[in-house]
Amino acid sequence: MSQALAHRRTIQSMTGYGRASRRTSGGMITVELRSTNHRYLEIDQRLSNGLSGLQSRVAQQIRGVVRRGRVEVAVVAQLDRSNDRRIVFDEALLRRYHDVLVDLKARFGLAGRVTLEHLLALPQAISVAETPSAPESVWDSVEQTLKAALQELVQARRQEGGKLVKDLRGQLQAIERHLRAVKRRLPEALRQQRHAMRQRLRELLGPQAAGSSSQIEQAAALVRDADIHEELVRLESHLGYMRQTLVGEPLVGKRLDFIAQELMREANTMGAKLNDPQAAQSVVAIKECIEKIREQVQNLE
Repeated sequence: MSQALAHRRTIQSMTGYGRASRRTSGGMITVELRSTNHRYLEIDQRLSNGLSGLQSRVAQQIRGVVRRGRVEVAVVAQLDRSNDRRIVFDEALLRRYHDVLVDLKARFGLAGRVTLEHLLALPQAISVAETPSAPESVWDSVEQTLKAALQELVQARRQEGGKLVKDLRGQLQAIERHLRAVKRRLPEALRQQRHAMRQRLRELLGPQAAGSSSQIEQAAALVRDADIHEELVRLESHLGYMRQTLVGEPLVGKRLDFIAQELMREANTMGAKLNDPQAAQSVVAIKECIEKIREQVQNLE
């Protein structure tokens, strides 16, 4: 089952739940799985008494299906142990009890014989011992139950992953919409910035230095500082890469987180260059979308 699941892997959330029970000739076995976010794969096992020897096998089954996340697994085996129980009596202790009782009867001049009832009423005269079953004897049943629970867990993680991917695509569309608003505003924003630069240069240099080469270089540098063409190109490239990643192979959480960091880097640079209130509102909206993306990708495997 784990190989079949591996071949059909899709983008998954790291959050999910799976549970399965299986009745066997020896009793009932229940497996419960919970997975949450984690940077790597961490498995926390709680197995019924006598099943601790199966931990490595249980972990191996989980690793074949889950790659990232913290997985809590509980295996409860309610088995019929009647055939494993036997009555045990301590013959040496019973003989000592008998000798002591006979001595007491003679010492106090008591009539009657020491009976079996007298002996059985004494502490530890008789007990019930349980022979522990080897965990390997129930592994087949535990394995089948675990596989069923894993299948349910994976289904839940896929469903949650699908919701996250849908939300991420919505955030990408919102970013693209705000980018179009920035592009529409950009010519007017640059025109106003150039006008403000010329006014500032006239104030700094005066009319006599209007034609100096140093003034021209300073003006060109200021214009370059206001140009966000490179940031727009890189933002659109990162958006395309993120879309491509969302339809590609699974295990994309870390990659998407890296892309989101690059998106924020470009958005911050763009916001620092633009000195236009209207365009700045769109940049703030873009950064809000990127923050939502960064939060969501933390949930992806």
